[in-house]
Amino acid sequence: MKKSIKYVLALVLCLCFVLVGCTPKLNMPTGEVSSNGGSVVMMGDYVYYANTFADYSSLSGNANEDGTTKQNALYRVKTDEFGYTTRDDDDFIENIEKVTSKISGFNNSNMFIVGNYLYFTSPNAHKDKKGGDLFNLTTLFRIKLDGTGRQEILSTETTQGKFFLVTEETPYLLVFDNSKIIKLTIGDKLGKIETLVSDVLDVVFPTNYGNLDTFYYTTDISEDDKTAGITSGNYLNKYNLLTKESNLIDRNYRETVTLVALEKNKLYYKKLDTTTNVAYYYSNTMGSTFESGEQKLTYVGATTSSNTTTDTVSNFSIINNENYVFEYNKKIMLNTGTTPLVDEEAKIELIYGDYVYYSTSKGLYRISYKDKKVQTVALMENIKQGEGAVDIAGEYVYFYAKTANNSTDTYYCHRANNKVIEDGRTKVECIAEVLEEDIKGNEE
Repeated sequence: MKKSIKYVLALVLCLCFVLVGCTPKLNMPTGEVSSNGGSVVMMGDYVYYANTFADYSSLSGNANEDGTTKQNALYRVKTDEFGYTTRDDDDFIENIEKVTSKISGFNNSNMFIVGNYLYFTSPNAHKDKKGGDLFNLTTLFRIKLDGTGRQEILSTETTQGKFFLVTEETPYLLVFDNSKIIKLTIGDKLGKIETLVSDVLDVVFPTNYGNLDTFYYTTDISEDDKTAGITSGNYLNKYNLLTKESNLIDRNYRETVTLVALEKNKLYYKKLDTTTNVAYYYSNTMGSTFESGEQKLTYVGATTSSNTTTDTVSNFSIINNENYVFEYNKKIMLNTGTTPLVDEEAKIELIYGDYVYYSTSKGLYRISYKDKKVQTVALMENIKQGEGAVDIAGEYVYFYAKTANNSTDTYYCHRANNKVIEDGRTKVECIAEVLEEDIKGNEE
């Protein structure tokens, strides 16, 4: 017997559903792919998404094995020609299907549609030699878009790992893991794994997926440097994917470079002076010489002007080649502003177009860096913050939040229409399969 689980929270309308039963072979979608990467991806009328967000540190035992994931699985919903979900006479969302029983919403979520396959990451469900959990490591899977033929491709050897999709004529994934950057050709057929660079400390790929000629990475100082008495610092390097050549860009002695972002051929990084323990952010156009393209980044605080030192700066995020935001004393600053862009305790969640999406203890919001106008996305107190838990696909912003009467500490997938947000209205729908114990008290 169906239960109505519609509930109203402030100005937010959340509509969830309960689904039971096995997943049969699904219809194969057609149409264009959009929003590759993150925890949501679209193809035609179908939205593929992580039903819940599960921090890997909260997992144990058989939490990510088939048949035990319960609501923590990968789902899809079929929308109409306008991107809306459809509902039955009881106001339940229709056309929602489980794709596979694997956790796909977590600290290192990645989803890509290439050819007839969906590629996605999941916490490693294997055990170490002593029978211990490996959920802090990441496994890459692929599954046909109709929910069949799931394959385990590789698992990282270190925590997290980075994945980047290059959408050329022959698409491939770049994966950074355990000091190596590897290339994996994907599509309807898998290619061999090729190691491009070894002994890597860190790497930065572009902000947006697409064509890629170059990436930057850091390595440790050489043994000769250490023999000469140099005890700190690192090297900045550049790899050309077309020529397959690696070049040393800059030697940093007694300074440690941490890569931040690569946006339209401008590299962002911070340098830590290991003698003074003070760090600053920089941008670099990577012109004829490294030194000529480097610029120390500054901001204007509430009362003083200073360089962006990292003792009070966090979550440095790029809007475009001229503008960036960051958290400063738990408030959000714009590099051109004289006062905080968001003058309350807030966390940057996502940059999309002219908007900075951010969360507070009260909900999810967005603000234009141009006109400084704040718009409400969702007035919900229990929204998952950080870890890439906010994503954009099509006209919707997707995020994870607890239900009003949540007893399992589970964050479920919700979405809000950006067009509605522009009109000054707030309407959120929960598109997740919700456990019975998390909907008690929400029923009408």
